[in-house]
Amino acid sequence: MQPIPRYWATADEVVTFPGRGEFALTIRGSSDLSQEDAQRDARARLQRLVAAGGPGALRGDLEYYPDRRLPEELLEEVRSPDGELIAAITRNRYGAAVLNTDAVLISDVDLTTGSEMSSRRRGRGGLLSRLFGGGRDGAGAEEDPDAYGLPDPGARGEEHARILQVIADFSVRHPELGMRTYRTRNGFRLLVTGSGAEPGSERARQLMSELGSDRLYVLLCRVHDSYRARLTPKPWRITVDRLESLSARSPRDQEYRRWVERYDAASRDSAVCRLLETAGPAPTAREQQVIELHDRAVGASYGLRLA
Repeated sequence: MQPIPRYWATADEVVTFPGRGEFALTIRGSSDLSQEDAQRDARARLQRLVAAGGPGALRGDLEYYPDRRLPEELLEEVRSPDGELIAAITRNRYGAAVLNTDAVLISDVDLTTGSEMSSRRRGRGGLLSRLFGGGRDGAGAEEDPDAYGLPDPGARGEEHARILQVIADFSVRHPELGMRTYRTRNGFRLLVTGSGAEPGSERARQLMSELGSDRLYVLLCRVHDSYRARLTPKPWRITVDRLESLSARSPRDQEYRRWVERYDAASRDSAVCRLLETAGPAPTAREQQVIELHDRAVGASYGLRLA
């Protein structure tokens, strides 16, 4: 895989476009070489945007999954025994560690019936419900089944079973592929081996579409040129403030370091996903190295509360 950029810079300019008016443009650039090279990349991107006629129509559904790679702190590079870069771990915008790799196809499939917010509104008495005003403290408070990857009865349970059937059918259609199925807090994660599909390829898009992946996640994989999987809990699920709330996000900043300490301490009793089953051929050594890294980081075998 290509290295994750280590350096980021911005280029700012106010430009007037005929017939459209004045725009304040801010463009990010990146580089794996130096801060100066990142600045050159930002300027070059800005110049190309101006030459093309300026920004197009805003696409509101891409607020989270942008069509341009966003800056993320590089935490670790992972290499095979022969020195090949096969994965990198970054910190995303709200503070979670994220696996980036092209060695294993990764697909998340969310349950759409009964979202995290609607679970709060149902008034369950677990910690999240108490934090957000749902349910009551005290004896008899009911834990949220989603926190342990348990299916609800009714519509949500039916969707749970439907997705598992989609995964089973996928395995039957693709006996050449290995499949690892995990339960997440609000759905499933699939690690598919043996595909050889580059993250931005049509083959990857087809496979992820068969599994029911969100189309914006598919776009994210193309933009970042890697499959992505969150390795650590979402901060609000472990009662930690989001990283965006900090005034500074540099690893050299004391406030940032304190946040990381709080977040790491609160993460210890939670898992991101739990392994349910495996199917198909065994992974290659390269794939197995990434799988083992993923499973250790997410707490896949520890039976912890999912966050």
